[in-house]
Amino acid sequence: MRTFLSAYTIRIEKKKSKNSKDNHLPNYCQLNYFNGHDDLLSAMSSFIQKLTTNRKNDSYNIYIKSSNIQEEGRSISGLIESGIYGISSNLRDVDTDSITYKKKKSDAEVLPFYFLIYIPKDTNEGILLLQRTGKYGIRTHFGIFLDKYFSDNFPGFSVEINTLVQEEIIKRILYGGTIKKLRCVKYQAPLDRVDGLDEGHEEIPYNMEIVLSANKIPFMGKIQNFFNSKGSVKSLIELRDFNFDYDTVKVDVDLDGSLRTFDLGCLQRARAYYDISDKVVIDSDDYPTFQSIQTIAKIYLQEVINQMYP
Repeated sequence: MRTFLSAYTIRIEKKKSKNSKDNHLPNYCQLNYFNGHDDLLSAMSSFIQKLTTNRKNDSYNIYIKSSNIQEEGRSISGLIESGIYGISSNLRDVDTDSITYKKKKSDAEVLPFYFLIYIPKDTNEGILLLQRTGKYGIRTHFGIFLDKYFSDNFPGFSVEINTLVQEEIIKRILYGGTIKKLRCVKYQAPLDRVDGLDEGHEEIPYNMEIVLSANKIPFMGKIQNFFNSKGSVKSLIELRDFNFDYDTVKVDVDLDGSLRTFDLGCLQRARAYYDISDKVVIDSDDYPTFQSIQTIAKIYLQEVINQMYP
């Protein structure tokens, strides 16, 4: 499965009274003294250490355990094993179709995930990097435990974790990498499908793409003009030879051997994630080694820092 680093922002908000006139406005705190004296870095360190012993949440049937904890400067990194329990089932060997184990309700199938937390001084926004393996990740489980920790220890404050949306980072990746292709995408194009003879038909929605090779078209100049003009993505590429009213343009970029895809039509919602599948070292259990993902994460973190805190 592919391995990614997903980037998030982390903030602390002071809770407001119900009668406050500006309840709709966030009240974010300086991270190194968010309640007037406590540093979020110390709070996060205590939280991560607590996960070595306080490892389950019976309300959500979630197991979570931290290990390999390392602290350096304003950063904390390590591994978190996480999984769910509460359901008994049979485990089968798919090759022999035989039951190999009876899973109990107290059993949890756990997977290891890397994390890196960066809490700078004199700002109200930190960075959180979390490993995602295929469709599996720990963003939700991590957030549930962190919310509970803050509720118990800092009742007047709440922690907020959001997907990092950073257009400048995406621009840097586009300008620093090699554009391989542009894909003009049409969503929900109708397709008539005949179902039997004279029995009517139905329209099936599907996506249609026209793929343009970077070997044929000077894409970078067009993309730079697009960013500078703030125009519509639908005017980025003119398809004279096709009657194709596309909805958006996706660009595939090779950056140091890793292929990343960005939707230029929704950069405001684009997630900053990094495919590191081809860079990590895989151990005997088919998991990335801690040291290999740690090295890559530190480099990626610096890239994000350079854009967020110029």
